[in-house]
Amino acid sequence: MPLTHTIQIDGPAGLLETSLDIPDVCTSGIAFLAHPLTSAGGTKDHKVIRTFSKSLVSSGYIVVRPNLRGAGASEGSYEGGAGEVLDFLRVIEASFEIRGIAEMLPANGRVIFGGFSFGTYIACLASEVRRPAALIFAGTAVNKYNFMAPAVRTFLIHGQHDEIVPLSDVLAWANLQELPVTVIPAANHSFSGKLAMLERVCSSAVAFL
Repeated sequence: MPLTHTIQIDGPAGLLETSLDIPDVCTSGIAFLAHPLTSAGGTKDHKVIRTFSKSLVSSGYIVVRPNLRGAGASEGSYEGGAGEVLDFLRVIEASFEIRGIAEMLPANGRVIFGGFSFGTYIACLASEVRRPAALIFAGTAVNKYNFMAPAVRTFLIHGQHDEIVPLSDVLAWANLQELPVTVIPAANHSFSGKLAMLERVCSSAVAFL
């Protein structure tokens, strides 16, 4: 049965509360997930992040869910992006230094970045520094921040009736980069009532890696 351990990682602006979701057997690699907007209450325990984690753990990934600066019990203050990217990168670095985690990872394990809303911006910027094997995004905040996906396999999941990031904005952004978008019918920004479908879509995406 999967286990969750919560630890403190020494980040650039103070301690970062971080949860590690551990599968029974790590067969695939490790995934790092970035949460939604801190100033709006976003944390590592947001239901979309937890849904992503459930899917990835079931697929044999260790999942790392940090609270970035100012979120949850993490120290520091919300900075709107730049500081949070540094936190995310530090968590990645520190995770590979954890002896038990390093020993669990398979030799050919993949590294995935995922995010929801504001977290898509953070994960995208971090991927310019440390390139993952793939990105998995939900509610990609293309109308809030200026960023583009790197040249890695990228899976975009979006709600048909997203009230925060209109579907038309995401389709236009994806078209510029020739990226497919999986649309969940009747879903809002937080995928209320659609989490089971979100989990299935995430699992299908991971199966292609």
